Amino acid sequence: MRKLAIIVVAILGVAAAAAYYQSPQNDTPVTSKNVIRIALLPDENPDALRERFQGLLDYLSNTTGYRFELLIPASYQASIDLFREQQVDLALLGGLTFLKAQNGYAATPLVFRDVDMHFTSWFIVHGNSPFKSLPELQGKTLSFGSELSTSGHLMPRHFMLTEHQITPETFFSHIQYSGAHDTTAYNVRDGKVDIGVANAEILQQMLGDGRLAPNDIRLLWETPPYPDYTWATRSQLDENIRSKLRDAFLAIDTDDPEHQVNFGKPRC
Repeated sequence: MRKLAIIVVAILGVAAAAAYYQSPQNDTPVTSKNVIRIALLPDENPDALRERFQGLLDYLSNTTGYRFELLIPASYQASIDLFREQQVDLALLGGLTFLKAQNGYAATPLVFRDVDMHFTSWFIVHGNSPFKSLPELQGKTLSFGSELSTSGHLMPRHFMLTEHQITPETFFSHIQYSGAHDTTAYNVRDGKVDIGVANAEILQQMLGDGRLAPNDIRLLWETPPYPDYTWATRSQLDENIRSKLRDAFLAIDTDDPEHQVNFGKPRC
């Protein structure tokens, strides 16, 4: 698992550069109706994802002239399967899911934000928990997110070993995989587990929008930073379409007030 974490970090570093230096391909168009199927990694509630990314979808549609069909797969594995089945054109993937989609089905990096190089994960406990440090939780219960989550499983597991010499299976009494970052947070809040780990940016968003009250959870430990999300396309996507999509993403200006409203949310 430690080796896999290192590979993911290395691959995403390469992907960041490759997103700007893709050679033209003899690909086929998306569809005859100019519909682009865009998938989002199901790392939290589908309604929250739709609300968060609607502004981006509207912008991409207005800028490129294409219509976007939003897909939210049932699981992380289903996100990868969409590439295998050629049922997606553009997808937001985490580090590990991108690695698997690239190695298995030639998913191609499109754009990679500078902030995507500096994600962290939060280990959280209930707001009233007496624990002050990770080593105090020996024999307690832990919740990861999806097994295929970079920020909800792979990198936290890696840093538990490298920073605390903790192997979860022997340190905790029980480990569960909640499937999503928000579910992990709710499980900690509701006392279903003693400690959980999730994407720090998503947890901050949940605290900011009221899905979590300030005393529902408490940050116990934050991991060192690592690279995570990237936008990727299927390998057969027409290069002209790829160029339009890439240009639209690169034209987003974080200093533009309108763009701040539409894209000033985590991962947008």
